[in-house]
Amino acid sequence: MRRFRYYIAGLILALLYIVAAELIWLPAPLKLAASGLLWIDMINWLLYALAFIPLLWLVGGCRGIVERVNRSGGFARVATIRFERLLAVVQYGIALLGVSAIGCIAIFPQRLVLSLPLIGGMLLIVCIEMVWSELLARRSMEKRRGRWPKTFIWMLGSGLAAAFVLVYPTNYIVTYPGLTMNMNRYAHVEGGAAGGSISGVLVFDRPAVPADWLYSLVLPEYSFERKPENEPSLSESYTLVSTMKTDANSVAAAIAEGKAGIGNGVTTTGVRIIGMTKDSIAQGALAPGDLIVSLNGKGVASVTELTSIMADPAFVVPGEAVQVGVQRGTLAEKLTLEVKTAAAAATDQLPVRAVFGISVQNELKLDAPRPVSYYSYIAHIGGPSHGAMLTLALLDQLTPGGVTHGLQVAGTGTIEPDGSVGLVGGVPQKAYAVSRTDADVFFVPAELEQEAKSAAPELLVVPVRTIDDILLWLQTHGKS
Repeated sequence: MRRFRYYIAGLILALLYIVAAELIWLPAPLKLAASGLLWIDMINWLLYALAFIPLLWLVGGCRGIVERVNRSGGFARVATIRFERLLAVVQYGIALLGVSAIGCIAIFPQRLVLSLPLIGGMLLIVCIEMVWSELLARRSMEKRRGRWPKTFIWMLGSGLAAAFVLVYPTNYIVTYPGLTMNMNRYAHVEGGAAGGSISGVLVFDRPAVPADWLYSLVLPEYSFERKPENEPSLSESYTLVSTMKTDANSVAAAIAEGKAGIGNGVTTTGVRIIGMTKDSIAQGALAPGDLIVSLNGKGVASVTELTSIMADPAFVVPGEAVQVGVQRGTLAEKLTLEVKTAAAAATDQLPVRAVFGISVQNELKLDAPRPVSYYSYIAHIGGPSHGAMLTLALLDQLTPGGVTHGLQVAGTGTIEPDGSVGLVGGVPQKAYAVSRTDADVFFVPAELEQEAKSAAPELLVVPVRTIDDILLWLQTHGKS
């Protein structure tokens, strides 16, 4: 049964592919000298290599069809033999799924949600075909002892053991080093031109499998923590990080273009109610989703202004009603509501003040007149931690001569609407990943400086609090 060689080769290749995916970060420092492409750029090409797995199984299935027809004396003869007919159906199924999987990978290489189920279905049918073929072969022997397909059972046991080690999810989350990403390649603003080298850095954070503990014995910066009880599903997590990436891109573009004198950047237009306490005195008057734009006739554009007005008894007397101007609904209906307040006790930072018992956030207006195009990396699923470096890269493109002053720059941190650099996770793993590259400096949120230095003592780590801190440091310490 020569076709079994193709089936087995496909199974081995599938296991090797899983190992390669789990250790995809190891070649991260690799760079093509001619084009400057980083390893993260090349990973997208490797998706096409996934097609070799269903291709091997497809070849095996087609060889099985030919063998079956030749042995049975033609298609008509196959159709009259019960067991042969069932086996033929299985082999045709392998062929059909193989063509579908290869076509899906070729046309939609990054849509793994489409191709992986097809490959999984092929794997199941290939296993069925192998055990069914061996059973039929043993039934045809004159001596019918030992009819169980021992070879297949041994192979199946070995495959299941390997699969358990490589893919069985445990109750832990593993975080390990990731990849650096050329931010000037990831994003391009219309009319801009890259002036320097700016890298963002990713880490991998996923459910741990048994193999991860083996990897951690020989590879650095693997950390494990128990999975929270309320851990969202993979689909929910994917949706969340994708949304966070989109939001970070939008804020970064607005801030960068605003600093470059293009558009108004990020402005606040009111205070959005996102929740209410259980005992809120404003229940029935205000509601989540309302946009507060004024208090007692005084305009409110931000949470800071709202807090200031509510703490000033000249405008709002604690415990008394206040006239609240809101915009409500999808049509932004303008209403003026009389809303009762409660008196909050004084603290070390604040005096007695009026409160509604609501949770709020700034309503932002992002003005980015020039469109920004983004390159899709399969390894960069989502998250906001690239925000600060994306802002810097877009500024680099919009500034004649760039902003890096001849330095190879890397960094991490979110970008907040006020231009501050926010906290991120996985900083030790990110610092280690950057230390493997030729970066001259690694910018991190100030609070995470020691985490970065402990993981990469030889790396120049610079703590920052705002995007302006980064620009000033580069201007002061640049080579040119």
